[in-house]
Amino acid sequence: MTLRHQVLAEALRALDQAATRLDTSWRGLADLFPLAVEQLANLAPLELERLDALAVRYARCQDLLAPAMRALARAQLEPKADSGFLALHALMEKQGIVTSTADWERQRGLRNAVGHEYPDPSTIVDLLNGIHAETAAVLMIVERLRVAASQCCNRPGDGND
Repeated sequence: MTLRHQVLAEALRALDQAATRLDTSWRGLADLFPLAVEQLANLAPLELERLDALAVRYARCQDLLAPAMRALARAQLEPKADSGFLALHALMEKQGIVTSTADWERQRGLRNAVGHEYPDPSTIVDLLNGIHAETAAVLMIVERLRVAASQCCNRPGDGND
């Protein structure tokens, strides 16, 4: 196994762990969504902790996507693997791994918002509803990365035979 394939495997292991945890939180909280301000105000502390875990796990999983995409591009020996992120995103979009830049920016915006404190309950509810709505798309990107990596790393002559 070449170094670029090892790096890809490590990136995918971390991403897979994050995705599994995100999926568990997302499915476990499905009955709370769509979330309303009044509902948030009346949740038990344990439910609030679970919502916090969902937000943190979403952010972690979304954080790991770009390094995994870059590792995949490097393993594929793509010339644009080390270009700027927009070129990398275009490459991943061409391969069917990600959808539009607008979708990515929305998902990334939610990830960025997780790192801030919001005292306004309606802002918190909007953020959590957004995370819940985008989680399926993020998990689909993870799955597509897995598939692309398995195809990339199991070709004759790639150092794995």
